[in-house]
Amino acid sequence: MLELHRLRVLREVARLGSMSAAAASLSYSQPAISHHVARLEAEAGTPLVVRHARGVRLTEAGRVLVEHADSALAALAEADEKVAAIAGLRTGRVRLAAFPTAVSGFVPEALAALRRRAGGVRVALTEAEPAAALAALRAGEADIAVAFDYAETPGSDDVRLRRIPLMRDRVVLAVPDGHPAAAAERVRLGELADAAWASGCDRCRGHLELCCRATGFEPNIDFATDQYVAVQRLVACGLAVSALPELAFACHSEAGVIRRALPELGSRGIYAAVSAGPQPPAVAAMLDELAAAAGAVEPAEPAGRAAGPTVPAAPVAARGAAPG
Repeated sequence: MLELHRLRVLREVARLGSMSAAAASLSYSQPAISHHVARLEAEAGTPLVVRHARGVRLTEAGRVLVEHADSALAALAEADEKVAAIAGLRTGRVRLAAFPTAVSGFVPEALAALRRRAGGVRVALTEAEPAAALAALRAGEADIAVAFDYAETPGSDDVRLRRIPLMRDRVVLAVPDGHPAAAAERVRLGELADAAWASGCDRCRGHLELCCRATGFEPNIDFATDQYVAVQRLVACGLAVSALPELAFACHSEAGVIRRALPELGSRGIYAAVSAGPQPPAVAAMLDELAAAAGAVEPAEPAGRAAGPTVPAAPVAARGAAPG
């Protein structure tokens, strides 16, 4: 049986063309290298190297053996990584900070999938708006932050963090059933200049204001709440119109609220952030499940009348209007 550590020695001798160079590379003595090569030749039953004035070269048998050694050692390294990953998923901890709509939307599915895959991993979930979630990640108080950015307010390029895109979340117009915009063949944002609006968190309100100003008007924001269900109820009761991300409707879809696609309202990018560098197996597995769950999001239809023209949320291939 050929010994793997001797195959590593022969591969290094072949790469460097010298016993002494291989010894220096592997931190062995030169006699030790010569001994390993001689033992390998005895095990193979044929010469593997030919010595010459400038070093050594492989025989035909040596070349064949090194070619197969490369495959064998690569397979062994892959097996080692898989075993380490399995062992790492038997235990471990993941601290996850995510914005409210993600917590109500795709995060529970991701947590359930991780539990099925790695029941020994403990997950602690904290609801936090993007800025707070990212601050917790930077402070070492979270392992993963799930956050969002609007196109006009992209996050800073923090070299300490790595961002993994999860999905694009389109912002749609929400109007009450019976509103002129509910049945109109085509709707433009400027047609709602005189409407009463309901908005959410400061960041999302800022996005709504920017979109309306770009169209030429300042929105009349009469209602402000951090709860998407409350926003939808205000709309359903005919008190206001709103601009809501599609993910809000995956969490709750109020009867009497009609959704209309409105390109002027744009979208937000939802992503997971982790510290730069290699991640523990449990954190890597959680990222995989977050990407899968976000990619499977489909906005729910309301309990009453059909939603009207709308654009479904679209995941970003891999592998924040209203409160967050």
